[in-house]
Amino acid sequence: MTDNGKMTGNVAHDPDRRMIRLGGAEAADFLQSILTSDVERLTPGETRASALLTPQGRVLADMMVLRTADGFLIDCDASRADDLFTRLRRYRLRRPVELAMLDDAKLWVGWGGAPMPDGASLDPRHGDLGWRWIDPQGGRAMAATTPVGVWHAARITAGVPQGPVDLQPERALMLEAGLDRLGAVDFEKGCYVGQEVTARTHYRGLVKRRIVPLAISGDCPAPGSDVCEAESRLGTVLSTATTGDGAVCLATMKLSDIHRIMGGSPTLSADRLPARLAIPDWMLPLPDPARTDAG
Repeated sequence: MTDNGKMTGNVAHDPDRRMIRLGGAEAADFLQSILTSDVERLTPGETRASALLTPQGRVLADMMVLRTADGFLIDCDASRADDLFTRLRRYRLRRPVELAMLDDAKLWVGWGGAPMPDGASLDPRHGDLGWRWIDPQGGRAMAATTPVGVWHAARITAGVPQGPVDLQPERALMLEAGLDRLGAVDFEKGCYVGQEVTARTHYRGLVKRRIVPLAISGDCPAPGSDVCEAESRLGTVLSTATTGDGAVCLATMKLSDIHRIMGGSPTLSADRLPARLAIPDWMLPLPDPARTDAG
């Protein structure tokens, strides 16, 4: 609070997230065996990014995993929740793991210095993303001070991919999204679904593309539109958001092109709008293109 009692920072309700509760004696061991991050090391009240992959190492659903006193809460993109719930139930088999979809639950996010409510946890992916708070019953009222699109602008500017627009199901790779540097992949914890391909990609330096943020002069480009250098197509626009002085987007591009652009001053466009690379510090140094794709 400020001295005059007004709320500082920003608080928003994100209506595009759904929650799944997991409990039971083997909930931690179950999630540890199928998700990409080390959930067993989470303490109650701590959140970590994670994902469920195909056996070929492609993203099925990304998520945030919160450990509670009696289990876990998973929050994921609403459009992927039913499929994720079905897959979790299929992997569970006869294990003593309780699964429930929390249809009334709500996710709130706060950033920019907004005070954390009881039960909230820091978003570990980037300091600019603030905290996350899940109301399992959806009945506790909070005062939303800011549209959630402003939070997404901060997320995109920070270079943090999220949801099926950025991580296309059954196509996206964790390391191409930089999710290993955001704590969503653990290379020491042992086996999980898709672990072999993910580990091989990491240790052999096989990443050929990367998701990076672009600053846009003008309106938002359309998701799925082209990123170009002059008339040459270099990549694809993913999620977008407006800012106070234009727009930002995430885009997927070849690492070799990103390195070349960083070393010069080419003219880029996204959906024919003037654009420039705006790579945050946490992404640097980028993987060496000589180990991935030199051309």
